[in-house]
Amino acid sequence: MTIQDRKKSESARLKQKILDAALKVFAEQGYDKVSMRKIAAVIDYSATTIYRFFRNKEDLLGALSAGTYGDLAARFEKVKSKGGDDPLVQLKALVLEYILFCLERSDMYRLFSDIAVFEIEDGVLYERLGDSRYRVYQSWFGCIRQAIEDGAWDIKDEMRVFHYLWDAVDGFIDNRIRHTRIPRKPPAEDAAEYLDLIFRGLRPAGNE
Repeated sequence: MTIQDRKKSESARLKQKILDAALKVFAEQGYDKVSMRKIAAVIDYSATTIYRFFRNKEDLLGALSAGTYGDLAARFEKVKSKGGDDPLVQLKALVLEYILFCLERSDMYRLFSDIAVFEIEDGVLYERLGDSRYRVYQSWFGCIRQAIEDGAWDIKDEMRVFHYLWDAVDGFIDNRIRHTRIPRKPPAEDAAEYLDLIFRGLRPAGNE
């Protein structure tokens, strides 16, 4: 490894260390209450060091969200690549992947739950985080829309269905993260059984 390669590697590690520290501090103290100096104090570097990589905390948040949504979108694409004609089956698989993703990244989940908002524009579902917005949950929306068109539910408002499902899933994730002393099954098994219960109620009438 050349000196230049070593410097690049060290710089990349330091940048990731800053991102990891920022995520932890944002999640624990609240994004609005955190300054660049607070983040610097966590990693024992000066704020000047952080400014080498990021202009401000909004820039930090943008880097965190881009990486997170990029990873989540890749996992959703992997689920979708397995195909299947039943929109409810695919929706269930996507939601399970989301639950496991959030349980693996509890700091990310806590931060994004506090500051992210959903927006609809021209029939597309976006999630806004700071100055950026992402359409990673459009895959859920597409499954819900197809299920409605197939006559799965009496409710024809896809956003209402999305919110009902989101609220149920959000409660599950939040309780798993906050109440760690409650005896539970392993995350994947527990989440799968939970979704089985939810999706029984999402099946079309007479399709038990």
